[in-house]
Amino acid sequence: MRPMPNWVRPYEGDQDDLHTLRYVVAAGMSVAGLFPLCGAASRGLSGAALPAVVLFVVTWEVVLWRVVLVGVYVSDHGIKIRTVLRTRVIPWSQVTRAWAGQAANYDAWQIWVSARDPERELETPIWRRGSRARHRNRVVLPPEEFAAALAALNSRR
Repeated sequence: MRPMPNWVRPYEGDQDDLHTLRYVVAAGMSVAGLFPLCGAASRGLSGAALPAVVLFVVTWEVVLWRVVLVGVYVSDHGIKIRTVLRTRVIPWSQVTRAWAGQAANYDAWQIWVSARDPERELETPIWRRGSRARHRNRVVLPPEEFAAALAALNSRR
């Protein structure tokens, strides 16, 4: 059996106190998200109310952790691009290059990954700080860290 890859971020932009705070707040909100389920269990809800509460709690937990884990990760296996709505894993054998380019529909720079089989350009949530665009659910890096992350992605190929 093949071991699971150890995914790490190729940048350190989030490795400060706010990074730790983000996980602490997410863990607290994750626990707080269980309160509606506990309330439903203590009141003995049934019928349509119980599935609605369970659906709310599951959606809350999934969206919360998807937002917290947005980013780009690398391992010996390849590149993992994680956004709020989707996670893509591209093996190194299919990675053509990582490059900086114009963000789609924004006046900002972001890292893109070119892949083959099929040939496609994949946008990542890594943006360079300095644009006026709002950066929701993105990892915004100072220019020097942005360049270092780009170099790290290209050096692993």
